[in-house]
Amino acid sequence: MVSSWEEEEIRQHLNEFYRIVNDQLIKYQHPFSGLFPQRPETSPLNCVAHVRDNVYCATAIWALHRAFQRLGDDSGQSYELRQSAVKCMRAILLGWMRQADRLENFKMTQNLETCLYTRLDYETGTPVDDTGYRHLQMDCVGLYVLQLAQMILSGLQIIHTKVEAAFVQNLIFYIERAYRIPDYGMWERGSKQNRDITELHASSIGMAKAALESMSGFNIFGSEGDHTTVMFADIDAHSRNSSILSTLLPRESASKGTDAALIPTISWPAFAIHTSSIRHATMDRVEILKGNYGYKRFTRDGYATVLESSDFYSQGELGKFRGIENEWPMFFAYQVIAAYFDKEMEKAEQFGENLEQLLVHPVSEKYPWLPKYYFVPEGSLAAEREKPGSQIRRSNFKLRTDPRFLWGQSVYLISQMLLKNVLTIHDLDPLERHCPADTRPMSLLSRYSTITSRPSTMCVQMILLAESTRLQQILATYGIQTQTPVEIEPLKLWPPGTLVKASAFMGFNRRLGLKGRPPRPLGCLGASKYYRVSGSTVLVFPHLFEDQSFYFSYDIKALIEEVKNDLIFLSKWWRMKGRPNYCFLVKEDMIIGHGREQLIRFLVSLQSNYVDGVRIVLGRAQNFVATGCIDHLDFFPDWAANSEEFEGLKQLYGGRSFRSLTDLPRVLDDEDLDALLPAPLVIAIADATNRRHFKKMSDSDIVNFVLHDGNRQELWPYKPPDPPKGKENVFTTPIALRAIDYAQEAAALHELMHRHGLDYALQPNGDPCNVRDFFSSLSRRAGINQIWTVVRLTSALLSNYVHSLAPSTSAILVCGKQLTIGTIQGPEIAVNKPTNPRELCDLLRDTVYHVDPLQMSLQQELILYVAALLNKDKSLFENIAIIRLGSINARELPRWFLEAMKLHLEAEESRASGERVDVRKIETQASNEAYVAEARSLGACRLQSLSPSSLKSLLHRTLCSENLEHTPPHGRQKRFNTPHSREQSPALNEGNKPSVDMLYQRQLDGCLGRVPKTFYESVYHILERSPCGVLIMNNLLPQVRNLVTLLNTEIRARNDEKCK
Repeated sequence: MVSSWEEEEIRQHLNEFYRIVNDQLIKYQHPFSGLFPQRPETSPLNCVAHVRDNVYCATAIWALHRAFQRLGDDSGQSYELRQSAVKCMRAILLGWMRQADRLENFKMTQNLETCLYTRLDYETGTPVDDTGYRHLQMDCVGLYVLQLAQMILSGLQIIHTKVEAAFVQNLIFYIERAYRIPDYGMWERGSKQNRDITELHASSIGMAKAALESMSGFNIFGSEGDHTTVMFADIDAHSRNSSILSTLLPRESASKGTDAALIPTISWPAFAIHTSSIRHATMDRVEILKGNYGYKRFTRDGYATVLESSDFYSQGELGKFRGIENEWPMFFAYQVIAAYFDKEMEKAEQFGENLEQLLVHPVSEKYPWLPKYYFVPEGSLAAEREKPGSQIRRSNFKLRTDPRFLWGQSVYLISQMLLKNVLTIHDLDPLERHCPADTRPMSLLSRYSTITSRPSTMCVQMILLAESTRLQQILATYGIQTQTPVEIEPLKLWPPGTLVKASAFMGFNRRLGLKGRPPRPLGCLGASKYYRVSGSTVLVFPHLFEDQSFYFSYDIKALIEEVKNDLIFLSKWWRMKGRPNYCFLVKEDMIIGHGREQLIRFLVSLQSNYVDGVRIVLGRAQNFVATGCIDHLDFFPDWAANSEEFEGLKQLYGGRSFRSLTDLPRVLDDEDLDALLPAPLVIAIADATNRRHFKKMSDSDIVNFVLHDGNRQELWPYKPPDPPKGKENVFTTPIALRAIDYAQEAAALHELMHRHGLDYALQPNGDPCNVRDFFSSLSRRAGINQIWTVVRLTSALLSNYVHSLAPSTSAILVCGKQLTIGTIQGPEIAVNKPTNPRELCDLLRDTVYHVDPLQMSLQQELILYVAALLNKDKSLFENIAIIRLGSINARELPRWFLEAMKLHLEAEESRASGERVDVRKIETQASNEAYVAEARSLGACRLQSLSPSSLKSLLHRTLCSENLEHTPPHGRQKRFNTPHSREQSPALNEGNKPSVDMLYQRQLDGCLGRVPKTFYESVYHILERSPCGVLIMNNLLPQVRNLVTLLNTEIRARNDEKCK
């Protein structure tokens, strides 16, 4: 309860702040556009307004309005302040709405050329199209969306029409993929080198994450809105932003170990993360930027220093700014606000005192101003470098170029309102973002899909569905209770692709040319909700079980592992009201293929109600609706609900390949498929997939071969070579005949595709079937029979891509690793910053597909596996800076990951065979080009024939292998019948064992690119003493490029962070 004299004192302070805000902010607001200028002292003609500065100006004015509002002021001052903030926020909105075409393009491309302009014309509010300016600043859009939600929740009416509401929904789409969009950051310069290079910024991701959380389920019309103005945010995009942000912190970016921009990211206004360990680590690191006059933006920041001579820096120029960076007092004001939210009043008072000493009172002004920055005069540079903080700095007011800084002044005024007790933290943060999600009160404007906190007792609702009735009956014999798509009625069962199509109506607006939500794949979290669509309740199964998904579903071991990973992911990242669902769709292909017994054992084990520590509960889909999470797709039009494409998944009534599932044990022999295929067969399968065998055949002959019904062995253009002695039946077993036949069918279809394309019709007079349809059928048959070489080839020829390829790439990069893609015969392309899925797929197609289509599938798998292993255990990649994928060629010896895996597989098989080895033979073989070609050719074919789960396991074993003596044998069929093999056997007690171990280890480390722990630091010290650089194999490592741009301390810190 406030006493009368305290209330009077507050009113006096409020009136004083009203005069200050009018004099320092509102007087600069344009009467027509409502915008604030970036440089108030310049002429309104050709003056620009930056969105970020304007949002902070509007926030300061709104904060004062909140202070008046809390006291129940009705003098008219509060209304004036409120409308001034509304006018500014609407001016930004209208300026961006004029760029609706750019926003629509950016949703699909996410590149520099199509991003929203962040600078508007001060007088007209139209976008300023200056090509030299770096407009891609994700934090700027995130900040606007976040503060828009804060102001609307406080009662401001900013959004007036549903057209504007649709545009705001598209702004949410704009920032959803911030975790993979390299931008120029808060300082508009990109990387520290200031050479027009974009990179991922933690401050941008954090601001976008905060905006998504604020807008999820938020009614943009406020208390006056209905169900059609509720905003939606993709929960999977939110989880990926959260994950990438947690991984990237406490760094700001790849080039910046820390940055003052992290202060508003960690504290007000974003409050992007509440994990105390990460917050403290980040803020502790930011403290190294603190000076007597404020915080440096980042180390070696040359902005506005006396030595800066251009907007772009040349190679090596960064070093001259070391120790003389400008200090920005604005961040003292941020720290005052942060201290109030943390209830550290003494810290707030201390920073407030620091601010008072830094104020400047120009003669022409009534009130003091906070300088933009303080710089080191030219005559004090050497002394400042020698003893940091010893010299007297001068404020930017002395330069008379751009003295008034409205962004900093706005933050300063907010901090002073808190210090004078006229403003509370609840006034400044109505959304209660400063509180952990589990302690925030539920907003009355939040409905449906609000992102909240992780439930205290996590339980995943597991729904088992059978594709057909006869499959349901067979599963029932094992005690596995399932439902068919018919039995879940009145619920509908939608594939995730159908929900993606329905989501296209979200944010759709014909008048602005906005096409709604882009066709982004539905993630695991999005598939774990019920959806209310036009009066129907819809259940969605994960992308893993979709027909158009990647080929992992044919590998039951990989499928089960993915399901377990999904359940663990759900338990970790679920942030919605209600329990998550997980719909396991059992298909006939899973039962008729290899691994059915393993699948059945897994389904039976679900009855224990725990999967890898995750609690689950099995039940019927209808019974889980009451406890599940229900999202309402009110934007979906009624006329579309009756269309055929939204009817949902139909139950399978007819058989696919077999008359009875009980015949399966006689069709496939699981034991045969558990072992590695014999070496001659592996090579024969790979050779049979080459379309050169069909080049001389006419179209009709190839079509007849493909359409031939029955045994077509006599029609094979490729005949396997004579089998080795003792293995006469290697090409005559049912598995071998089927594998070679499928491989030749793939080659025939590949030749037809090369001549006529995928839409070439093979049966023009019968059922309309084209090459694409036959490829799909062949891919399914090869998957069921575990012919992985054919599966990978057909997948590549059909241009199938993993839907999580881009997030996996981002996950690799934020761990401090670089990624290269390519083949031996083609170029090797470095991926050093996240890219969108389309660019990544184009990169794979341009660099890999045209050289070796099968490698395109294989390298996609490796990207997924590397990301998964990095997420699970970063120590596996310790001292590996670059993930070089690459392919294997028989003529050259690359040092890439696939070569390392081939090498380790060969060593495992040699050890399992129990053969002894002679070091002299190894040395002779290493110099024998023919032997190397033969061994590497077999290694390439062997890797291509492994199942996805085996390939991932091999990668893990390869990374774990520091000495093969500690690698357990994997009872596999031996690879060679000849002594030409590297071996690491415990039985080796002769003097040659250390040589064999060392040879193997050096080759393995070379392939992986693994270096000693102090390698980069040692290179630094060598370059320090080498002014002309270091020449290695005719390649010059210049001193300036590698030494001046990277401090020794940063190298050490970066190496420590890579595996934290």
